[in-house]
Amino acid sequence: MLGFKHTCKELILCSIAVVLIGATQLATGARQDVYFRFTDPMGQGPSEDVYDAKDNPDGWRNDQNNTGEVMVASGSAVYFGIKNKETAGLTKSLHLDLNWNGYNPRNTFSVSAVGYYNGQPVTGNVNSKDNKNKIRVSWPENCPKWEYVKLTNKATTSQTVTITPTLKQSKCYKPNKRTADGGPGPDDTFEITEGTFGVITEMLTPMRITEIQMYAEHQEIDQAVLPMFNALPHTGNWSAEFVFVDPAGTPRTGVRFVSDGPGLMAEDVYDLNFAMIESADTRYTLFAFDADDGEWTDYIVDLFVLPWYEDFEIFANDELLHGSSGWRGWDDDPVFDAPTSNNQSRSDPNSVEIKDDSDLVRVFDGADKGAWTFEAWQYIPSDFASGGGGVFDGSYFVLMNTYTDGVPHLEGDWSVQLQVDSNIGMIKFYHGDDINTIDVPYETDRWVKIQAEIDLEQDWTQIYYDDELVTEYSWTGGIIGNGGGALDIAAVDLYAQGSTSIYYDDLILEANPSPSVDCPADLNMDGNLDFFDVSFFINNSVDFNNDGSFNFFDVSEFINAFAAGCPSL
Repeated sequence: MLGFKHTCKELILCSIAVVLIGATQLATGARQDVYFRFTDPMGQGPSEDVYDAKDNPDGWRNDQNNTGEVMVASGSAVYFGIKNKETAGLTKSLHLDLNWNGYNPRNTFSVSAVGYYNGQPVTGNVNSKDNKNKIRVSWPENCPKWEYVKLTNKATTSQTVTITPTLKQSKCYKPNKRTADGGPGPDDTFEITEGTFGVITEMLTPMRITEIQMYAEHQEIDQAVLPMFNALPHTGNWSAEFVFVDPAGTPRTGVRFVSDGPGLMAEDVYDLNFAMIESADTRYTLFAFDADDGEWTDYIVDLFVLPWYEDFEIFANDELLHGSSGWRGWDDDPVFDAPTSNNQSRSDPNSVEIKDDSDLVRVFDGADKGAWTFEAWQYIPSDFASGGGGVFDGSYFVLMNTYTDGVPHLEGDWSVQLQVDSNIGMIKFYHGDDINTIDVPYETDRWVKIQAEIDLEQDWTQIYYDDELVTEYSWTGGIIGNGGGALDIAAVDLYAQGSTSIYYDDLILEANPSPSVDCPADLNMDGNLDFFDVSFFINNSVDFNNDGSFNFFDVSEFINAFAAGCPSL
């Protein structure tokens, strides 16, 4: 609320235990040919063991001429190889797109990666290994002379598939981080969740950090409260101050922590804190200066606090989200992952693309009382086609009041459900009356706002489409109306059910003001009736008379309530 200043300790930003491990997201390179075979290469590259239908039928085949329908026996594998120039000190990242027609390999095939440098095998790091349509592997030290990706059929029977591999990225290059003067470099990614950490891209060597800067992505830092930093004495004495331009040269307000000593090594733990105005943000950018190489590296810090924002700006185009920033496939299964996309975006550069098998979930913690707004922007292409079948055909936007990975859910766990059905050109809004729906023609080829106003104190929700109220009903009654739901906003679920692409961007979950019964004009609930309440009313366009819109009548009623004063103040 305006007028309140919260320290990070109150809002979970304080005392984050952090282990510094470098990570970098790598640049796209030029296309190279992909080769494949069905027997173990045993260290022989595509140029050393070339396929010949008569003399060497087990050798490497060039994908340009030899793809098609193949049978992979139980326990057998398909190998994809890429030729390369062997270079010391340079790193490699490879993205491999595989198009499987007629069969979904995700639960059946395992994946591994090997490269060869100086004739010795080097194991590659595999990302997205449970989604066999998009595979990313990397070799973080020396660029191999050649490398291959192995997909093994784990099923008890043979599988016939049509494979068309295309190499999306293959290039050796120096691990280029930001320079000391803030020069350009690839965005680094680092994820922290309430005191735990996880690197979600390729790891580099440890660093010696003598300076850290942090910037909030959405909320404002309170400059009236000096930030603090704590680390063991052997790291040096740390000073703290506010800064207004980040190391990349972008103007924004942040905090800066500098050591006069050796600084932090990879194994060192530290605590930092600073105050935020209104509330803690959900995401921060952390810049770390490595005194050994004189370069900056930047990270993304994600905290599971509310309010929550997601604009997909921190991700690369076509990056799978499972395991990042709280996103996961349904039941924590990467089979149901979804990628970012720059095909459409409301806020540049990306949105999330929900299609095919996508069933993407983001869980929330703490939205279990009071009133809330959930807002999401949706883009439906004009050629959208529903998947599924029958009356439930389509792609879904869902809010759940109860969600646990791997646990069967009751019908009352679904509190909001919108079904986009191309067969009738409608979005079906479930409204707590069995499977009956209110059908609204959906807009295509433009961004449209979906909004849920959720009052957990009154057990009520209102659903808007394109700023028009469509329906309202009991939150715990659920979309079917049989009850059994919880007074909690537990998760958002974006479910494609085999449909073609729908895009989502700029998702927000934030608390609404809850004026007291005795003093409704005390909007910021600070126990005072003053200018801050007027400012809150204007800045937040408060629907003071609860009629579903903000207009003159709200202004009139608020002025009357403000003039009447409050008996308890």
